Amino acid sequence: MEFNSLAADKNWQKYSLEEICLKITSGGTPSRQNPKLYKNGNINWIKTKELNNGYIFESEEKITEEAIKKSSAKLLPVNTILLAMYGATVGELGILGKEMTCNQACCALIIDPKKADYRFIFYLLRLYKKEIQSLATGAAQQNLSAKTIKEFSFYIPNLEKQKKIADILSELDKKIDLNTQINQTLEQITQALFKSWFVDFDPVRAKVQALSDGLSLEQAELAAMQAISGKTPEELTALSQTQPDYYAELAETAKAFPCEMVEVDGVEVPKGWECFSLKELSSAISKGTTPKKSSLNSCDSKGTVPFIKVKDISESGQILINQVEQIPEKISSTELKRSILHKNDILISIAGTIGRVAIVPNELENANTNQAISFIRLYNDNLVGIISTFLKSRKNQEDITSKVIQGVQANISLEVVRNIKIFLPINFNHKAILIFNSLLNKQLISQKENLLIEKSRDLLLPKLLNGEINEK
Repeated sequence: MEFNSLAADKNWQKYSLEEICLKITSGGTPSRQNPKLYKNGNINWIKTKELNNGYIFESEEKITEEAIKKSSAKLLPVNTILLAMYGATVGELGILGKEMTCNQACCALIIDPKKADYRFIFYLLRLYKKEIQSLATGAAQQNLSAKTIKEFSFYIPNLEKQKKIADILSELDKKIDLNTQINQTLEQITQALFKSWFVDFDPVRAKVQALSDGLSLEQAELAAMQAISGKTPEELTALSQTQPDYYAELAETAKAFPCEMVEVDGVEVPKGWECFSLKELSSAISKGTTPKKSSLNSCDSKGTVPFIKVKDISESGQILINQVEQIPEKISSTELKRSILHKNDILISIAGTIGRVAIVPNELENANTNQAISFIRLYNDNLVGIISTFLKSRKNQEDITSKVIQGVQANISLEVVRNIKIFLPINFNHKAILIFNSLLNKQLISQKENLLIEKSRDLLLPKLLNGEINEK
């Protein structure tokens, strides 16, 4: 298969993947019947669902050296490109950040450094992702054969020019990685804060303990400030001098928490807090629909409405806007009218990969989704941050996992979603909730920056190759 849609320079040469690779191979799966092949393993073993269209440094599972000897899994060198050959992930890519192994569903491309820059080839494959996916065959499961992959051919420039183009795109990827790390850190902070304030109720318990010890209300407030900030009394005293505004904010936050615990539905919670189901907090909880093939085939208008699927929601809760497919507006507004999304709708995956959570950003207002995703439309936007954080929490993830129905595809019902319960202050303007909103906004800003950089990167590659932009 020749990929030549780019207006390449006449001096560029055409090569197949087989011609520019030292080796094209695949991996294997060690026998699950032999636990010794996995137990205490220290060799990374990649599955196609872990292909992240970027560098990979760790795997979910690891195997032993014995596993390599007793299976077709093999140790692959750093900078090997992995391409998913079949299943739902066909066409997905990854680059090995260190020596690793992979399963048989991954095609491993070991690029000859004398002929091509592995990064350049990776970007080319990513550019032609949809074309590559269209070559997959099979009814029950889409499949790309090794022969088909070997025959992929491109017009590419000389090695020096490849490296210059790859350098530019790699710099953008570094910025994306940095933003991703920042977002992950913010997510960790949010989850830790959620557990402390809304599960363990640390500020309230600190107050209760201080008062029971015979301390004054002022001292109880100080104890709550310690619980919130993680600082000692001495450090707080110093903080009052060096950062008076931050100290005042801590004091205000501590004051917002009550000094008493009460029992609600058999659970000890802060006074003034109640148990709410998502059904009580929402104006709508429903799911999407997949358009009929006959409707899509008969519709003569171009797809303009984003159609979100589970694969478009990352583990960190980001909707990968740049990869979302689009459907015609006519179908979205008629056949799928019921599932048109609003800004700040919370999405949670309920089929296949269960428990992915995201918030619909401004850019996806009036988007649509399929039946594998439930949308939650809250009455009060103040609750979007805290509810989405709660849905991603370990406790909730474990709860919904216990209610999974195993069938052709694992799923949970809408009723399960509607009956999810959370303890919240009756006052939805509570300081703790507002702080969550501020943290959420920081995450959304970071995510938006990433989307813009990704879009720039994806637009830049064909322009660089077409000569519209000089790589110098």
